[in-house]
Amino acid sequence: MSEAYIEDFLQKVESGLMEAQQHMLEEKALHNSSVVVSDGNGCVLEIPARKILAEDSKS
Repeated sequence: MSEAYIEDFLQKVESGLMEAQQHMLEEKALHNSSVVVSDGNGCVLEIPARKILAEDSKS
């Protein structure tokens, strides 16, 4: 496999993951649900999906 093929494949996978994550957040927000995430320091947080979507729309 060429590097261009691998780069294209990785871009498609990343794009698909981002799309799936967005869809999941929208569904959870519709049901007023929260999402469990890590803060990067090993701590687990439960954040409302609406808050995450609101923060994403600001950036």
